[in-house]
Amino acid sequence: MNDIKQVNEDPGKKVLEGVTILFWVVAILTGIGMFSLNFGQFFTKGLHLGPLEFGLPATDYSFILLALYVVELVGLNMRKKWAIPLGRAGLIVTMVVFFPVGTIFGAILWKRINDPLAKKYLNYSVAEETKENTENK
Repeated sequence: MNDIKQVNEDPGKKVLEGVTILFWVVAILTGIGMFSLNFGQFFTKGLHLGPLEFGLPATDYSFILLALYVVELVGLNMRKKWAIPLGRAGLIVTMVVFFPVGTIFGAILWKRINDPLAKKYLNYSVAEETKENTENK
């Protein structure tokens, strides 16, 4: 029984391998950039309760980018259906921030994250989209 289930899951997982690799690379690059540029600020900034500073750099939003990619990797690993829309958002951010290279990789991987096998693997509502497509035709 487990062999049949594993055979059925492999095509969807193989489709999403490129997306997973891209998000790993971007998360590592963002993390390295975040910690290399802001290493000294963690020790100099205090815990200000006024405008909610809490030791984080006020003008740096790389924590949000890093969180986006890490949460997407967790969603892909746990096979959650919210990984599809979050993956699309991650690809858009990658296309904008890493302009020439990110746009090329993002455009290629956009097809993979919208692939029906990938949606089936992540339990995304493939049946509802199929009904909508047949009704529109």
